[in-house]
Amino acid sequence: MCEQTEDCHAWLRPLVTKVSSILGKGFEDVRYEVSIPTDLLLNSNLSFVNVISNACPDDDDEAKKRAKSTNVVVKRMPAETVQDVVRSREQFHNEILFYQKYAQYYDRAPRCVYATEEPPSPDSVIVLENVAIERGYNVCKWKYDTPLEYTLAAFREIARFHAIAYATKRTREKEFFDFVNAVEEIRFYPESMYSHIFRATATRFLDCLRRRGHDKDFCDKLEARLANTLEDLVLTFTKVEEPLSTLCHGDFTINNMLFKKECDELNVIFIDFALIRYGSPVLDLSTFLCLHCARDLDKVMLENVLRVYHDSLTQCLKEKDIDAGDYSYDALHEDYKKRGLFGFFIATYYLGLHINSCSETAEILDFSKIEPTKWPAVARETGGEEVDEILANMLLKLKEFGCLDYIL
Repeated sequence: MCEQTEDCHAWLRPLVTKVSSILGKGFEDVRYEVSIPTDLLLNSNLSFVNVISNACPDDDDEAKKRAKSTNVVVKRMPAETVQDVVRSREQFHNEILFYQKYAQYYDRAPRCVYATEEPPSPDSVIVLENVAIERGYNVCKWKYDTPLEYTLAAFREIARFHAIAYATKRTREKEFFDFVNAVEEIRFYPESMYSHIFRATATRFLDCLRRRGHDKDFCDKLEARLANTLEDLVLTFTKVEEPLSTLCHGDFTINNMLFKKECDELNVIFIDFALIRYGSPVLDLSTFLCLHCARDLDKVMLENVLRVYHDSLTQCLKEKDIDAGDYSYDALHEDYKKRGLFGFFIATYYLGLHINSCSETAEILDFSKIEPTKWPAVARETGGEEVDEILANMLLKLKEFGCLDYIL
């Protein structure tokens, strides 16, 4: 049972009753077990709940041991001190919207058992199938320097996710855009807190380049260009341009996917759709690569994984009888040159958090201890010179690929 106070059970008991009624036959009389994870980075309160039927099919002892149960993940709003900072209400809105209006087209998301949006009340809740227990999926133990096998598996599945959106956009245009237009922007809008974060972090690698004696004119021009990174660059990267724009996961990181080896193939399930957005697929691809493959990301590696992504995308489109002509590899390649720095800028403030231990990262992100106004300065220092070196090397490799051609 949960070691939390009775307050935990006060809200959980009636929720379990609702969930039990949805589960149907065999769950008329239930008990539950709950555990609270302590090693996850979350923008919500998360509980793992096992709902167990008290009904026994017969008096056999073995039958009692095999009592029917189902494991779910319960997401609730975080503390009020965090809600406005991370836009929790908008995040819950997006994830509930995804499950209610779009998940019918994408069949590999966890099953949503129950969800209710209660603005502005903190009672918004999402109950999802626990795919780790119910289907045997596991987290990836590599948070950075992710093995290529995991990167390719993630890229094949995000290709499928994007292709399904392209197909839905073609075949159910009105429903698709009604859904897209209802999605809330969480991070990237004028005067968001990320404007201040990027001003602090976007240039953190330049001192490293200058210490190496890198071209002064290049460093000076780049520093000037990054003075207002959100307004001048990131918002441009997120601009919708057809036909490549698709539904993006929006937070395409190793923390938001689970893996399972089946028939010598590594399969992936995505979780946490709170930051979904409509835009270039490069927004997803560059985020993953710059966070999880930062040391290995060079021109050859990037071209190879883009090929794998595009092959999977094309195959899925063919299976859905969609002409892949508008989504050529050349168009994707050029769009990556145009927007590939999106993931790099995410890495300037988040890569250090990945490299830190989970407990250290949780402390850094604890807004009850660190005022949001002080977070940009903390983010710039997180990871220290090690991260500065990684970012400097990655920037030069992205320059070789052509990702600076559009901004300098």
